[in-house]
Amino acid sequence: MMLRKITSFTLLYSFIIMALSGFMLFISPFGRLSMMIKWEILGLGKMEYQALHLIFMLVFVLAGIVHIYVNYKAILNYWKNKSKKIIFFTKEFIITSIFIIGLFYLTISHNTYTEKFVKMNKSFNDYWMEDFRANRGPMPKGQMMRGQMPKRQMTQQQMMRQQMMMRRN
Repeated sequence: MMLRKITSFTLLYSFIIMALSGFMLFISPFGRLSMMIKWEILGLGKMEYQALHLIFMLVFVLAGIVHIYVNYKAILNYWKNKSKKIIFFTKEFIITSIFIIGLFYLTISHNTYTEKFVKMNKSFNDYWMEDFRANRGPMPKGQMMRGQMPKRQMTQQQMMRQQMMMRRN
């Protein structure tokens, strides 16, 4: 059936794009630092990778629903025993469930193994921050960085810093 092939290719392509964009977001600088240093890899910035990741996550979920629909007979066969009776708690189902629930629990409980992976993301951000400080000086105040402080509330020194930052970019 053509719908099965289209669904499978859609899942494959969206998975590849989500994996690539997810990796790029993992190594990208936090917050607005990515815009301040004009961070780009393969010609795309952080905002483009976020948009790709979000849109293709939606495509992946929708294609996954269609995949389940067109393959429901095969999925039901996973729960059948040798006498063709449906048994919900098969060995494979239990193993998979324990793995997924365990990984979910380890992640939300800040286990040392999952925390190491999460902290790797921070080390990438520390790298980008050091690079920024080495090439452009100290990080501006958060309010000024977001551009939310009205000029009438800024001191003369803060206005000069903001003008200097704008000139550098």
